[in-house]
Amino acid sequence: MSEVTPCCGCSYEESWISDCCQLETQTKYFLETDSIEKICDSCNHIAECSGYICNECGNWTETLEERSEYRARMKENYYEEMADARRKYGE
Repeated sequence: MSEVTPCCGCSYEESWISDCCQLETQTKYFLETDSIEKICDSCNHIAECSGYICNECGNWTETLEERSEYRARMKENYYEEMADARRKYGE
């Protein structure tokens, strides 16, 4: 998998959070149409679910990131934190 979540850099699942009410959805089978749909728990309408859920921390995210981009961003953040610590403690 080359795409990861921007929060933890981990694997992900398709979101089960409804776009309409931002609540969990239930999967229901409709005999009339022989289809399985996600239904919003709040408004009971067929729900559209966009985004992804991080398998590590459970956060919802709208976009994914290439693994190499995530690693580069984490490396840059680390160097910035080290520079800030040196300035703060006068090293």
